[in-house]
Amino acid sequence: MALLLEILSIFVLLVLRPATAAAPSCSTVTAKLTSCVSYIDDQSAQPTSDCCAGVKSILAQATSKPDKIATCNCIKSALAIVGNKVDTGRVSSLPKQCGMSVNLPPIDKNYDCSKISWYFP
Repeated sequence: MALLLEILSIFVLLVLRPATAAAPSCSTVTAKLTSCVSYIDDQSAQPTSDCCAGVKSILAQATSKPDKIATCNCIKSALAIVGNKVDTGRVSSLPKQCGMSVNLPPIDKNYDCSKISWYFP
């Protein structure tokens, strides 16, 4: 009987534990980065507060390597919509411009997302 209670307790803990965050969907990435377009295409000197909130949210959700790869591919797709006006240096500077200590590579349409490894120094 005690063994059964232990097994049930472990099962309940496993079922009720909080789920880990997954990478944001591409539609979420696009929506959250829409307010960043004026910054990444060099129309404004600083990203907006909405842009920074979106960047922080996206980077916080992508915690594992597969999440980062998926998010990177979504960013690439979103940047393709913007077209040739994208300044990749501004893309990689977004986290720092938003007050985050994150090193983001200069993602563009040719970037190999399997090599992505942003990190919080």
